[in-house]
Amino acid sequence: MNLISIKDASLSFSNLEILKNASFYINKNERICLTGKNGAGKSTLLKIINKTQDLDKGVISYRKNIKTSYLAQENLNYLNISIFEFIKKKFKKINTNEIIKIEKIIDILKLNKNTLLSEVSGGFLRKIALSATLVDEPDILLLDEPTNHLDMNTIKWLENFLKKFSGSIVFISHDRWFIEKVCTRIIDLDRGKLISFPGDYKKFIKLKYQNNSIEKVKKKLFDQKLEKEEIWIKKGIKARTTRNEGRVRNLEILRKENKNYKKVEKFNNITINEIKDYSGKIAFKLKNINFCIKNKTIIQNFSSIIQHGDKIGLIGKNGSGKSTMIKILIGENQVQTGDFYSGKQLKIAYFDQNRSILNSNKSILDNINEGKDKILINGKEQHLVGYLKKFLFKPYDLARLVKTLSGGECNRLLLAKLFLKKNNVLIFDEPTNDLDLETLELLEKIIIQYSGTVLIVSHDRHFIQNTVNKYWLFKGNGLITTHLGAYKEPTEKEIKKNKNKKNIYTLNKKLNLSNQNQLKKEIKKILNQIENIEKNIKILQDEINKPEFFKKNIINQLPILKKLNLEEKKLEKQLICWENLEKYK
Repeated sequence: MNLISIKDASLSFSNLEILKNASFYINKNERICLTGKNGAGKSTLLKIINKTQDLDKGVISYRKNIKTSYLAQENLNYLNISIFEFIKKKFKKINTNEIIKIEKIIDILKLNKNTLLSEVSGGFLRKIALSATLVDEPDILLLDEPTNHLDMNTIKWLENFLKKFSGSIVFISHDRWFIEKVCTRIIDLDRGKLISFPGDYKKFIKLKYQNNSIEKVKKKLFDQKLEKEEIWIKKGIKARTTRNEGRVRNLEILRKENKNYKKVEKFNNITINEIKDYSGKIAFKLKNINFCIKNKTIIQNFSSIIQHGDKIGLIGKNGSGKSTMIKILIGENQVQTGDFYSGKQLKIAYFDQNRSILNSNKSILDNINEGKDKILINGKEQHLVGYLKKFLFKPYDLARLVKTLSGGECNRLLLAKLFLKKNNVLIFDEPTNDLDLETLELLEKIIIQYSGTVLIVSHDRHFIQNTVNKYWLFKGNGLITTHLGAYKEPTEKEIKKNKNKKNIYTLNKKLNLSNQNQLKKEIKKILNQIENIEKNIKILQDEINKPEFFKKNIINQLPILKKLNLEEKKLEKQLICWENLEKYK
């Protein structure tokens, strides 16, 4: 017998059909990932399983004495109590046995029971909320976006923890790496239907694409049949004769089916209001910057040059200084010591993970239009309703208050507002939270094709790996290191190797970093090399920019293009060397 089974389930809210004669089951020791578009009803399905939401019709069966525990998508908001007191709320009555259970789970998760919730980060709050779901030793864990607000190390810990969990798990997640590592089966909620797939994420994507292709062909054949029948009925054939009554009834069934059909919606054709004529080469320059909060060092002697077109990831534990760095770049925080420069022509569009620019008590339309029916993007006028339709907001949805939207719908609305602003710099602080898989993949494409500068704070390893060409690693205690190339998750061997690795300059150049004279000479030498490389790049670029260059035979073009590529790589390496040495001044 299944632990839980749902048969012929239907549920609708106004214009939204959540379930349509859907069936679903959970077996012992399964780890099921529930996927689907934002607003499709995934969180509602978890609430149905948790007995906090009723169906319009259908049957739910539970194995006797089965216990479920539910982790909500939203983070904790009543913070003026200790971790112990918060977890204690899970029990109606508390006795010695329950106290032992609470202390056991606090110990497993390595928490301090007396710490107040108000004293910890968002990621830590998520860990505490998870501990509350585990304390009653449930048979089934229901987790709604469990990786939201968690840093990469905590996500890895959660992956291992869930794989060792003795019960079954149903979780909602859009973290592709996490899904791949944890789930044994994928259930896709698509237009009211629940479809089961194997637990391999890549196979799931392939099979879903195949299913959608088959559906398109079937719909085309259906439309042809319907058109043929409509032509027949219009010809005035005596449709009321006994012989033709069946065909008329079939036509009515076809009409009804066509009316109820919901096509696959795609979030695409998004245009950013991008300023492409930025004349500067450097977007930001940071030299020996420092920042402290209450005597705690957040950023220490950090130097970097952010060039126009760079795509940089900010990676590190919660509380390591990533959001502080973002606030410095957007001008909300001022560096306490050191030099900070930002280009005069910069226009920054900032995605705030707290969605502070959205008014939850206003409608979708009122949050975007500011009293205007039309908008201007890249000099072209568009109707606002049409623009929002591209972000999957239907005309009849636009009067909905923001506070009624799902987390993913709020983030889609935030992106719609963000991309309206004229910009040549995009800064994202946790953009992947709550976004569905298709939206994530589209956002990746937008970032890759964007010609301006991009900075991204994210704990989504797949997203970071696909979008950045450089990353800053926030190691804690103010230490930040710069790394070239796409982010690659270190293996266990690399982690052990890096722990024992000495400073690259001590090993390779035997440079005494405490000797300021020697350090200054080395920095001067590198700056001269940077200057020479930049001169070489300018000569090569001037050659390439000549009208006749691309009229040459490809054999004559390649040596110059290869040389330019080589010089640009040299420049990147020398800039990293300069940034690292500046920390020791």
